[in-house]
Amino acid sequence: MYEKLKVVLRNTQNNNTKDLFFNIREHHVAQNWATALITDYINTDAILEKQFMMHGWIFDENNPNARTVDFMCRELNFHINRINDYCQSKKINYFIDMSFDSNTVDQEQLNEIHHHFEILIGQIWNVSSYYNMFDQDHQFSVNNLNWLCHEIESKLRGIDAFNDKRSSSSIVVCMKPIVRYDLIESNGDYDYFEMKDLEFGQVRMHYAQTGKTHREAYHDNDEDIYDSNISGIRYLSGEFDINLKNKIKSDEELLLQWEDFKDWITQKGLDVNDKTLSLGFTVLADMDKTGMPESEFEIMQELWKYDDILSIGVLDAQGNIFEKSWEYTWQDWYNQRKTPLINNSTI
Repeated sequence: MYEKLKVVLRNTQNNNTKDLFFNIREHHVAQNWATALITDYINTDAILEKQFMMHGWIFDENNPNARTVDFMCRELNFHINRINDYCQSKKINYFIDMSFDSNTVDQEQLNEIHHHFEILIGQIWNVSSYYNMFDQDHQFSVNNLNWLCHEIESKLRGIDAFNDKRSSSSIVVCMKPIVRYDLIESNGDYDYFEMKDLEFGQVRMHYAQTGKTHREAYHDNDEDIYDSNISGIRYLSGEFDINLKNKIKSDEELLLQWEDFKDWITQKGLDVNDKTLSLGFTVLADMDKTGMPESEFEIMQELWKYDDILSIGVLDAQGNIFEKSWEYTWQDWYNQRKTPLINNSTI
């Protein structure tokens, strides 16, 4: 039995660290997730995708590792240009006529660029013919349309929340290479999805596929996305997301919102009772808040001091710990991947 998840945060300016612990739930999906985290990522040479990690994070302005909306818009423009240049040089009939500015970027634009990503990549189970036309370096640019889009979304929400003295942050743990396992209805793998909002500090199952969940498409009011790119979670991986958002609505308001979501699902011609749509969240673990302030905002004021994940570990019931460190920063990893694109910018 696996009992604890340990995540060590690091401040890359002074190398201070902070240990976070989460109590892993006993149900079989949570235990299978912990097994996958150890087997596929901690005990291997897997890479932690640090560029797509701290969402809605309020960085210290003087931190050179900070990821601002302005930076992310400029990077999104860079990758759009690389894709357009590549398509022109290879006579691929595709062009993205978009440019992003941190002063004007909005959800409608982000939905549109995410739609370009969907067209270029397809789904895990039905990869787009376009994607296979790109070399590995330019596939990296295609993937950045998705990563930067979602990160800008979360950053804008995070800034608005911070101005209201609350948090809209999360930590998204993505790995490379991804190892996925099919969820199987007859095994009860879908039985732990619940249509209710996550609590602060809960660890949820990661969306280890492309597109958006039904809840995300509903929340983003995304009219650009194809229905084929809206799908519930189909796979379990050792990846995970940590919810660090404060609830701002009453339980009654949240319940009404979920009822409205169910109506939206029905209007899509889907059955809200179909478990395989995974219309909610599966909680894998809960934060151990021992020694932390009572106020969630005060907890985040402490956590925002850290801009990196240094290591991840899992503790079992016998006290054994399976742990791995990733010493590099997001800049180290991102710049290594970006350099070939800079060098070949005149394809």
